[in-house]
Amino acid sequence: MSLLVSGFIYLILLVLLGVISATETAIHSARGLEERLERAGEGSVARKLRSITANPFAQLHRTLLLSATLNLALAALGLHLVSGPFLALGWQPWVTAPLLFAGTVLIGDVMPKFLAAYSPSAVLLGSLRILDPFRSILDPLTRLADRATDALISKLVPSRVKVRARMTRDEFETLVEMREEQGLLDAAEAEIIREALDIERLTVRDCMVPRVDLALLSAEDATARSATVLDQSAGRFVVVYGETPDAVVGIIDSLAWKLAGRPAWQKMIMHVPFVPETMLVLDALEKHLQHSALPVLIVDEYGGLEGMVSQEEVGDWLLYEAAPWQGEAGEIRDLGGGRYLVDGGARVEDVAHELGLDLPAGSIDSIGGYVFNQLGHVPKPGERINVPGADLKVRRAVRARIQQVELRLHVKKTEKSEEAAEAADPGI
Repeated sequence: MSLLVSGFIYLILLVLLGVISATETAIHSARGLEERLERAGEGSVARKLRSITANPFAQLHRTLLLSATLNLALAALGLHLVSGPFLALGWQPWVTAPLLFAGTVLIGDVMPKFLAAYSPSAVLLGSLRILDPFRSILDPLTRLADRATDALISKLVPSRVKVRARMTRDEFETLVEMREEQGLLDAAEAEIIREALDIERLTVRDCMVPRVDLALLSAEDATARSATVLDQSAGRFVVVYGETPDAVVGIIDSLAWKLAGRPAWQKMIMHVPFVPETMLVLDALEKHLQHSALPVLIVDEYGGLEGMVSQEEVGDWLLYEAAPWQGEAGEIRDLGGGRYLVDGGARVEDVAHELGLDLPAGSIDSIGGYVFNQLGHVPKPGERINVPGADLKVRRAVRARIQQVELRLHVKKTEKSEEAAEAADPGI
């Protein structure tokens, strides 16, 4: 093969490699593809852009395979040039080989990647316009290379190492970051995923109902007092103990006790596992909570009762601890008809100002704390208090904390009179 023909083929392959290298970098860091899609219309380039937006990793996989194929072709052709036409001209291989390699790396890799990093969206759009006419040739070659690679791996790699390794936390966080950069996840969704990953390090102590918030029932209590404890329990489960609260006998499901017609509570005692406070939540879920709605009791290093955890507490942690704060706009939601759903962490003065109420809270900051203080005990969903101008109902309470409050404004007498007059005389 003559120097002119070999050089021409080498140059074409080098330009194609540069386009592929630029495309790889642009796929990783392109921004604003949706806006460019609107301007691109409905042509073949627009369809290609939409396919990349829908599944960028599939396109990246193809470009990597094509890049590897081009590198092999350039290496073979470069070896031919160095040992053939260049040597025939009297150029020594130890001079031509480094120069050819440096030029290939500079033109086919460094410069395209630098350009793509500087303006990724424009480079991606331009490279697709260049590659689009060659899709009928490049796509079959890419699929062929993909199948050949899979066949080679299946033949050469021993079966014992073919099992896919579990994704590590760092790999998963990197994947979330890439999806966020590509616009497939917004910032709030990515933050929820990152916070939820903390369950890997979470212990049962972190999300348990602490001992001070548990309903405790002495096995020696009189029947009347025992019934009162079961009736007024803020939580579903009541812990039954012997001589001291650390000598746990079992638990009673107060809801099941009520549904059964309030029988003798001694017949309702259930035995549940005890776990150390350092046990990971994932281990507790797998060993004790996966197929059971019953809780587990948590003990310290000396065997003393520390608290209790169930599937519900783990779910509450994910919903209310892992989920990021949604801002002040999410604190008060208008449900219509004078009803509002208020976040338990909303400031009392903000709620009072927004809804025109008089809520003398004193040193209490949050509306959840205000309702808790007015009730005077651990709240249960559905409990209500009355304040001047409104009724407040506990919508959701987690452990000893009120998460949501439903607020219903009182309809003033003048407003009632006006509504009645309008109903009586539609012409008003």
